[in-house]
Amino acid sequence: MELTIFILRLAIYILAFPMYLLNFLGLWSWMCKKWFPYFLVRLSVMYNEQMASKKRELFSNLQEFAGPSGKLSLLEVGCGTGTNFKFYPPGCRVTCIDPNPNFEKFLIKSIAENRHLQFERFVVAAGENMHQVADGSVDVVVCTLVLCSVENQEQILREVCRVLRPVKKKMSSDNQWSADEDESQLSRLIRKSRDSPFVPIGIAGFVAVVSYGLYKLKYRRDQKMSLHLIHMRVAAQGFVVGAVTLGVLYSMYKDHVRPRFFNESKR
Repeated sequence: MELTIFILRLAIYILAFPMYLLNFLGLWSWMCKKWFPYFLVRLSVMYNEQMASKKRELFSNLQEFAGPSGKLSLLEVGCGTGTNFKFYPPGCRVTCIDPNPNFEKFLIKSIAENRHLQFERFVVAAGENMHQVADGSVDVVVCTLVLCSVENQEQILREVCRVLRPVKKKMSSDNQWSADEDESQLSRLIRKSRDSPFVPIGIAGFVAVVSYGLYKLKYRRDQKMSLHLIHMRVAAQGFVVGAVTLGVLYSMYKDHVRPRFFNESKR
């Protein structure tokens, strides 16, 4: 077992060695910034196909946040190649921020394809330090697929709050939030169990195998206790691994196989 782990680690080190070498020479960051936009512009097409309906739903009420002039001022942090542009309302004034300057030419192309928008400017900066954007100068801040890769999530959220224009809106009694309306722990557990049904199955199977093994402990006769516990552990772990494997296969089918065949049949 130790030999297998050593061989796998050695293989990973060999595969990762070129990246370590490029990083040591100071070329890795430059190459990523240079070539990542070309990769992302291809990935964005597939991403928008999968997320189009969800994005239309999320961005459907953006115009409601427009300022006194009636025009919506929007800041997109981590804009990338302008994947979200097609979902913004007409007349929206868009300012983009991204630490990678190589996205600019792709943004210009996206703006040319989305004539309903008014492009303000492209700022090369990290989301944690948007000092080029004035306080309270934008109506909406959009940030998608970014917070997972930033260095300081708290700082970027503070910057977002700083650049947002304060909105004085009196809430009616019908719109006031109530703690009773929040999702309960039981409801959240049921929803997550429906989304990933094999997780509770794996947990239940693990508990059932362990309980049965402990129950049979006194009926093991001449079998050693250590051997009995090993068999019980292997059976319990095997059930969990099997459930996780089935869950992964089910998720792949639900996310990739079923939508493709459904779309083809729909056409």
